[in-house]
Amino acid sequence: MKSILLIIPYFGQWPLWFEAYLCSIKANPSIDWLCPTDCELPEDYPENLKFLKTTLPKLNQHVNQVVKANVPLTPRKFCDLKPAYGNIFQEEVQSYDFWGFCDMDIIWGDIRKFMRPDILDKYDIISSRKENISGHFNLFKNTAELKQLYKQVPNYQSLFEKERFMWFDEQVLSNYLKTTQHDFKIKWDKILCNQERGIDSHQEYELNRWIWNKGKLLNTKTQEEVMYLHFINWKRMMRFCEISYVNNPKSFYVSYTGMHLQPFSKLRLKLNKFKNVFFGYEKKENRRKFRLKLKSYKKRINGKLNKIYK
Repeated sequence: MKSILLIIPYFGQWPLWFEAYLCSIKANPSIDWLCPTDCELPEDYPENLKFLKTTLPKLNQHVNQVVKANVPLTPRKFCDLKPAYGNIFQEEVQSYDFWGFCDMDIIWGDIRKFMRPDILDKYDIISSRKENISGHFNLFKNTAELKQLYKQVPNYQSLFEKERFMWFDEQVLSNYLKTTQHDFKIKWDKILCNQERGIDSHQEYELNRWIWNKGKLLNTKTQEEVMYLHFINWKRMMRFCEISYVNNPKSFYVSYTGMHLQPFSKLRLKLNKFKNVFFGYEKKENRRKFRLKLKSYKKRINGKLNKIYK
């Protein structure tokens, strides 16, 4: 079996759903995780999770030495550095067949069901997104060439040195791999996490939508099994988590409001469905896109008026 190490630096305070995250890691005993952090370590956690206790300034100094750039490291800026993790944490990854990166706003399903031996034998780069490097799950074969791949991207140092997030992981590296001749075998033919209308991760505000059951992650509407749930647009809406790692739950539900052991009632589901007609995620997104179009339209109009009156 090919060995895998997923790297997830995390600084500040553990998220609300952290104990549910730990439960989903424990259910994948043949996958290892490495978490560099300054957070207080939990008393109990899975054996396949290793914490690397450090500080942001200390890690920043190490990062700068490895990538040969002055990186203004922040929790958000880590996303730009993800393709360099194999190089930054080269001591930690050296004994593994694959290294990769992931996110914390995730509940893991059965990873090995999707990362089958035939796939790991065939491919050098494996993404959970379609035709794109995935910031929330991406694997790289542990070779010297792939650990240094990020350095082949033109102006990578200047991108790393920008204070703002430059989308180096998902956009810059994806574009490089699509437009540059190389011999890497890449698997990015399908979405392996939750999706709606062909778009991964973002989803409507729903209750009882997902169930984690004995290490499997299932869509309660379709019974589709996914490798993991990435609740990127739900995490700011979550208000509670009933899941305790030490209680070793066999199953739990994931809703946009939180994670719970028992499903919400049918009445609550009907009320939530009615609310989404006016205040659901899709409605909010439509309004946001309309405001952006209106802003762009006003900008063009003002530009034309300025030219007329000059």
